[in-house]
Amino acid sequence: MPEGARLRAAIFAAGDVLDLDRVRGLVGHPDLVICADAGLRHAQALGLRVDLLLGDFDSLDEGALADARADGVAIVQVPVEKDKTDSHLALEEALRRGATEILLVGGSGSRLDHTLSNVLLLPECPVPVTMTDGKSIARALRDGQWLEVRRESGAYLSLVPLSPVVTGVCVSGVHWPLADAVLRWGESLGISNRVVEPVARVSIGEGRLLVVQARD
Repeated sequence: MPEGARLRAAIFAAGDVLDLDRVRGLVGHPDLVICADAGLRHAQALGLRVDLLLGDFDSLDEGALADARADGVAIVQVPVEKDKTDSHLALEEALRRGATEILLVGGSGSRLDHTLSNVLLLPECPVPVTMTDGKSIARALRDGQWLEVRRESGAYLSLVPLSPVVTGVCVSGVHWPLADAVLRWGESLGISNRVVEPVARVSIGEGRLLVVQARD
């Protein structure tokens, strides 16, 4: 890939997709599509060409796997007993292939352990990662980073510390702005704010912060 080129990757995990139309708008036309196990069904529902199907295939039925193989999809099967989840392996593969921006779809659902594991991957990734189920859009900030959030009707903006303390938290363009605030584990100061300007801006000094735009 030429230096400075962008490569947008979409990773589909086997969790929930609650608003397929909204996900479709977020996915657009990615340069790379990787499916983790039964995440294949989400990519298929969107009519996307899959570049790689990866996983231990404990949640994907044999018929779907056979169909993917017949369609010429590249398949990598990993052991059931392994040290990383299928989603984590898919994220690493996207980075290995040069992704500069990643959308993780279906990374949350009924398995709280998998959901939390995926959330905690976000701030440690060297490129921006957006995680969504269609209802919620989550991104993470670490030391000195910032992002903009566009106003959406009916959506809340919440800030959740992913480190014991997050300092220098500044939020503008919202109903309850913050200036050089401190957010701590176990406190809910940053929950359920509202974006009132066309674009809100969130920045932090030090720490790890999850920024979530969520609808009921």
